[in-house]
Amino acid sequence: MKQILLRTLAITILTFIMAFALNSFLIPYKVLTGGVTGISIIIHQYIPLNTGWIILLINIPLFILGYFHLGKRFMFLTIYSIFLLSLAMKMIPVHAFSHDILLSCIFGGVLFGLCVGATIRLGGSSGGLDIISVILSKKKDISVGYLSTYMNLGVVITSAFVFGTDKTLYTLFAIFASGRAVDTVYTNYTKLTITIVTENWKELSETLIKLHPRGITMTNAEGAYTHHPKKVLTTVITKYELPETKEAIRKQDPGAFVHITKAIEVMGRFRRE
Repeated sequence: MKQILLRTLAITILTFIMAFALNSFLIPYKVLTGGVTGISIIIHQYIPLNTGWIILLINIPLFILGYFHLGKRFMFLTIYSIFLLSLAMKMIPVHAFSHDILLSCIFGGVLFGLCVGATIRLGGSSGGLDIISVILSKKKDISVGYLSTYMNLGVVITSAFVFGTDKTLYTLFAIFASGRAVDTVYTNYTKLTITIVTENWKELSETLIKLHPRGITMTNAEGAYTHHPKKVLTTVITKYELPETKEAIRKQDPGAFVHITKAIEVMGRFRRE
């Protein structure tokens, strides 16, 4: 419960910073960040409704998709973040922080992307295409920032018709900066090799297989001091999956010896289909 409260507090702070980045750097110059936020800014030009509420309405069907693919906790934190973002964007006035549009779109994109990446790393998201990006990243082993950048091409093309080509070029700066910032914080595509020496190998291996679609290799081992038979479990996971993997190991075998290293390259079947 304490961990959930700390995550919720952190996401609260990050969400207000996201709202500040949008209302102070991007929206005043009609520069988009892509995704649902960008779509909402375009819709706002034709419908006199606060951008935050438009974001909320578009996200409803995506909430349902994320619930089935990413779990209850992820969607709870995501829904909380979206509601809070809608409220924060209404509270924070739309006012340009800088008179330089290029600096605004770069700094705003980076600030927004860092907050999005940190929110995803904490187990939630800012909703919208982030939900789709996280789902695809888990299934296809591609970085979230890379996916977001390419999924936003449709938003960029639409913005060219609505705001003109000049604003579209600035939008490309913001989207690229945001995507790179997301990948700086959220390193789901970074692979880790986990080696676990345990006596409780049967229950632990079953738990890990249920937790992630990863294969596990087991080899026989023997303790040098106790001469008790043990198993060495070896598996490769993403960095994003590390916290819940460590938690599962602690629950099943608190005394297990665990060695974690960064995998430079992975060949073969990374996912267990």
